[in-house]
Amino acid sequence: MSEFEHSTTIDASPDEVYAFMSKVENLPKYLPTTHSAQPQEGERVRVQGEAQGHQYDSDGFFRQDKENHRIEWGADEGYYSGWLQVEGQGEGSSMTVHLSFSGGPPAGQGEEPGDASSDEAPSTDQIQEGLVTALESIKNFVEEGRSGGKEEPSAAT
Repeated sequence: MSEFEHSTTIDASPDEVYAFMSKVENLPKYLPTTHSAQPQEGERVRVQGEAQGHQYDSDGFFRQDKENHRIEWGADEGYYSGWLQVEGQGEGSSMTVHLSFSGGPPAGQGEEPGDASSDEAPSTDQIQEGLVTALESIKNFVEEGRSGGKEEPSAAT
């Protein structure tokens, strides 16, 4: 299993940050590889995008915990999951994102992320950079409103 985590601070209340990050429609605004996201029934989501030069179209879960300012998501197959949580810190907030990969995607969809032996799987550095840029994108949109924007990683993750 591979685990990745990154935290940063943001000059906004946990309620403001959660209001932005918890909307499924905003996922493409801050997730590096996601181009489209649609809420489905219940705690379900459908996302489309491109990672490592390969298109994807996946269904999974997207759980929201407003009281704790936390969202959790993952692939139905169980190989990928993550969470994003916001906590008050002084007059602003601290955001932490965490990703877990266990065993890699289903056959034909690449190797386990972070495995340097695979040409298709992103490297550990690319995954970590994706976490950093996701949080920076949230920060841009929440702190700067519409003048902020999505950060793009230097390498396709």
